[in-house]
Amino acid sequence: MSQELTTALECMDKSMRQLRLAMLDVPYRREGFKSQHNVFVRSVAVLRTSLSYSPSQLEPLSARRRRRGSPRK
Repeated sequence: MSQELTTALECMDKSMRQLRLAMLDVPYRREGFKSQHNVFVRSVAVLRTSLSYSPSQLEPLSARRRRRGSPRK
């Protein structure tokens, strides 16, 4: 599962870089677009940060038990 998370994070980073490059040509100060863009970018940053700290929580429970050395029930 952590490999899938790593791939998703890499794709998210690539998409955000593409958005940044696309924004260079857009007059984003018109009609409140800049504020919408800022809200979106902040929410993506929060999501990315949360996901980057969660790979251990996404592993199957059995894998987490083996890693900690807990006995099986």
